[in-house]
Amino acid sequence: MRLDGKACELTGYQFDLLVALARNAGRVMSRETLMDLLKGEGSSRSIGPLTCMSRASVRCIEDNPKKPRRVITVRTAGYVFAKAQD
Repeated sequence: MRLDGKACELTGYQFDLLVALARNAGRVMSRETLMDLLKGEGSSRSIGPLTCMSRASVRCIEDNPKKPRRVITVRTAGYVFAKAQD
């Protein structure tokens, strides 16, 4: 995958997670909802969306992981994929 012209290596699970979030842009997705959407993708409770998303965002999808603008964590609720990018 390429993002803003740079190579971005993701596992299949991380890619599927980003696709699930992007298809629901602007909507907060809980961990449980994401796990249900990715059922059959080899996910488990020990390595779930929270772990995979933090690894993915640190590695490549955010320009500044300390100030995310693409995938935003909503405390106690889940994640939201931003509808618009700055």
